[in-house]
Amino acid sequence: MLFAKKIIRLTPFLGLVCFLTPTKAQINSPFSRYGLGNEILNSQNVNSQAMGGFSTAYTPSMNSSFGQSININNPASYGALYMTTFDLGFSLTNNTLKSATPLSTYTSTYLVPNYVAVGVPIDKNKKIGMVFGIRPITQISYSLNELKVLSTGDSLYNNYIGQGGLNQAFIGFGKSWKYVSLGFNTGYNFGRKKIENIKSFVFNTDSTYFYQSLASTNTVYSGAFLHLGLQSEFPIYTSKRPLLSESTEYSLSVGATYTFDQNMSAKQDIVRNTGSYITSSEIPLDTALSYSNLPGKIFIPSLYTAGFALHKKEISRKGSYDQWVVGVEYSSRAWKDKYVFYGQQDLLSNSWMLRFAAQYCPNAFDFENYWSSVVYRIGFYTGKDYINIDQNGLMVNAFTTGLSLPIRKYRSYDYQYSLLNLALQIGQRGTNVNNYKESFLQFSLGYSLSDVWFNKRKYD
Repeated sequence: MLFAKKIIRLTPFLGLVCFLTPTKAQINSPFSRYGLGNEILNSQNVNSQAMGGFSTAYTPSMNSSFGQSININNPASYGALYMTTFDLGFSLTNNTLKSATPLSTYTSTYLVPNYVAVGVPIDKNKKIGMVFGIRPITQISYSLNELKVLSTGDSLYNNYIGQGGLNQAFIGFGKSWKYVSLGFNTGYNFGRKKIENIKSFVFNTDSTYFYQSLASTNTVYSGAFLHLGLQSEFPIYTSKRPLLSESTEYSLSVGATYTFDQNMSAKQDIVRNTGSYITSSEIPLDTALSYSNLPGKIFIPSLYTAGFALHKKEISRKGSYDQWVVGVEYSSRAWKDKYVFYGQQDLLSNSWMLRFAAQYCPNAFDFENYWSSVVYRIGFYTGKDYINIDQNGLMVNAFTTGLSLPIRKYRSYDYQYSLLNLALQIGQRGTNVNNYKESFLQFSLGYSLSDVWFNKRKYD
C-alpha cells in the first residue's frame, strides 16, 4: 500500500496547486476577455496532447505496454483499466501576441496544471472502471494597458484586467464488452469571470485633477454536466505465426463523445465608482453603482466529437502492444448560435477542430534496448477557435510531438509501473485577416503511476 500512501499524500498538495497556479499565470491575451476565456490547449492527457489532441478513438490498448494513462476525454475507455493509476499533467506555455495596428508584440510565459486523475478498475472480469479527478477548462488572466490621446489634448490611460476561468471536478464510469465500450463523466463545472477597467487621466491641459474610475463585474458560476462516451475496437485482419506462438493483428477503433448543453447558475457583483486604485491598495471614494449577488444563467452549448484509428498490434507469449497507430478526429460546438451570458451573446464563432495523429513503438518487448520500448507520437490539428473578436474568425493550427518514457526497468515479478509522458505543441491562432495573431509554444509533462491493487490472495 506504499503506492496508495503516496497518492494520499500528494493529492491535497496537487489539488491546491491546481487552483492556485492559474491565478498566478499572466496570459496577457485579449482573446481571454471573451466567452469563458482561453480554452486550455488540448485539454486532455499528455499522450493525446502529443497526438494533436486525438482522444475519442484512443483506446487503452494504444497505451504504453508498461503502465497506462487515463483518457479522461472518452469515459468509454475506463472499462479497460487493468491497474489503479494516478495520472497528472502540467504545461509550460510561451505566448507571443502580435498586433498589426498599432504595430506591437507582447510575450508571456506561464505554468498551469492540465489535470489530476485517479483511475480504478472496479471489476476486471466484468470490465468496469472508475475515474475521478479535477482539471481546468478555460483561463482568464490578463492585464493590458492602453493610452489614448483625446481630441482635447488630454491623455486617458486604461488598464484592462481579467481573472478567473472554468474548472471541472468529475467522476466517471465505463463498461467494456468484447467489441464495444460505453461510459460517462459527470460532476461539477465551476469558476468565475472578473473583468475590470481602471481609467486614469495621466495628463490634462488645464491641470485639473481627476480621480481614477473603476468599472468591475465579477461573476461566479457553477453547474452539473454530463458527458457520454462510446468506443469500439475490432480486428480486420490477422496474420498468425504458429511456430513462434506469435501473430500480427490489424484493428480498427472508432469513438464518439457527446457533452450535453449546460445551464449554469451564476451570481454577479457590479461596481462603478471613483477613487484611488494602485497595485498595493484600492481606496474607493464615490460609488455611482453597486449591485451584489445578481442571479443569472450562463448557457454552454453541447459538444460532439467523433474519430477513428487504424492500428497494428503485435501479440506473443509475452503479451501484446500496438506497434503503430494512425487516427483522425473531428469536433464541433455551436458557441455563436447558443452561448448566452446573463441574457447576452458575445463575440464568438461556431468552433470546429480537425485532428490527425500517429504513434509508433519499435518493440515493447526488446528489454535490452530501452529506446525500442519508448512510444513516439506526432500530430497536427487545424480548425476555428470559438472566440471571434473582429468578426473574421480565428483559425488555429498546430504541430505536436511527444514521447512516453518508461521510468522503471521491466521486471516480470513486478506489478508497479511508472511512465513519464512528454508533449510539445507549436502553433498559431489568427491569420493575416486578423489584427491580432498569437503564436504559442507549449511543453507538457505528465506523470503516470500504475499499480495492481485488490488481488485476491491464493495462500494465507
